[in-house]
Amino acid sequence: MLSISEVFSLDDYKMHVEKYQREGMVRLSFENSLLPDTQTEFVFNGYCYVCGEVIDFLVDFNYSYSIGGVLIPNWRERLVCPVCHLNNRMRATVHIFEQECQPNRCDSKIYITEQTTPLYNWFSKNYTHICGSEYLGDCITFGSYNGEGIRNENITKLSFPDAEFDYILSFDVFEHIPDYKKALKQCFRCLKPNAVLLFSIPFAHMAQRNIIRSYVSENGEVKHILPPEYHGDPLSFDGCLCFYHFGWEILTELNTIGFKDAKALLYWSREYGYLGGEQIIFTASKPA
Repeated sequence: MLSISEVFSLDDYKMHVEKYQREGMVRLSFENSLLPDTQTEFVFNGYCYVCGEVIDFLVDFNYSYSIGGVLIPNWRERLVCPVCHLNNRMRATVHIFEQECQPNRCDSKIYITEQTTPLYNWFSKNYTHICGSEYLGDCITFGSYNGEGIRNENITKLSFPDAEFDYILSFDVFEHIPDYKKALKQCFRCLKPNAVLLFSIPFAHMAQRNIIRSYVSENGEVKHILPPEYHGDPLSFDGCLCFYHFGWEILTELNTIGFKDAKALLYWSREYGYLGGEQIIFTASKPA
């Protein structure tokens, strides 16, 4: 079983960091010991939860960054399993979802806010009632499908009826939505009682308040407070503008909307190949 720490606030997180400070240093030292002398692809042997077997995960220097002149792999986006083709965060997403939520692969109704990704492909093959989508703009009606079978949805005004899903999954999406609170409210509306929202976002671990990078003015113009930051977009080479890096107030906002038990789940695992420091994913439930 994957070891997961539950955190409910910035104060909780500070205590967590203090408690595991030594362990964090040990983990960092271990990760640094894996780095090759040259910037070449290498493998890390671990257990792939998705495949159910020991695998040589592939690590390269795509999306890498430098610390003190040393090039560090983007552990979160790499460590790719050559069998299921899911990277570190995607494998962990499946693992945490199934461990924490214990969904039924035949009966649970799931909406995931992506459809052109390896993660969606895995879910579509392993869950009976799965619905994915992308934002295609107003070229076709929301809730309809284009010629390639991609469903068009605007997460701030979802086309689904109330109380439709047992689970809504959204990974690195809310930061691209200027009115993310409206999107969270739509997720709340579309969840059944006792259903769960599971999501990831760019997160400033030591910040209480959300960091606004850009916003849309009243006349519809995008204004930048911080230098523009673009993330990968499966539908466009131009990338997708990031409006926010979130802080711990996101949990308060979830509770204000009506969710309960909003919390952060922190994890790291040498065994499963979830490297790159302690990663974080969020969950909240709709009351009965």
